[in-house]
Amino acid sequence: MLTFRFDTTDLEPEIEELIEKTGDEAMAHKIIGLTLYDQTVDRFMREVGPGGEPWPGLSALTLLNRRSKSGILRDRGELFGSIHHTHSASKAEVGTKLNHPKVHVMQHGALIRPRRAKALRIPAGSNGAVYAKAAVIPPRPYIGIGRDDGAAVKEELIAWLEG
Repeated sequence: MLTFRFDTTDLEPEIEELIEKTGDEAMAHKIIGLTLYDQTVDRFMREVGPGGEPWPGLSALTLLNRRSKSGILRDRGELFGSIHHTHSASKAEVGTKLNHPKVHVMQHGALIRPRRAKALRIPAGSNGAVYAKAAVIPPRPYIGIGRDDGAAVKEELIAWLEG
């Protein structure tokens, strides 16, 4: 599993003050969690990482083997559908419910080499295959605090206080 925590001890003083003004820290962290969840889903749909960097495109071989044209990391929808958020009176967390190596691979990238053979056999279309000594999967970070997340959290907390 992969989770990031928006811990109030690491926040800007302005956000800390807004949390105190709500008078309900659990509700403030719920708003923070929902905001960070929305930001994460938005970045995932735009295919950019938390820092705003675009994800590397798919290789020609990957495109050939895809089941759908739904976008990067959305061929089956399992990874996208696993994004969730939780909160308590002291924290908000956003992460994935999956406990699978692909979570780490997609977030950080990987170099895959054969363990018992001389080459990897990679399917290529409906009947073919390509053999390679290694396969590089570039990182496509989707979980993390984004550069605009603090401003979005401030905006949502202020809207809730004024509402």
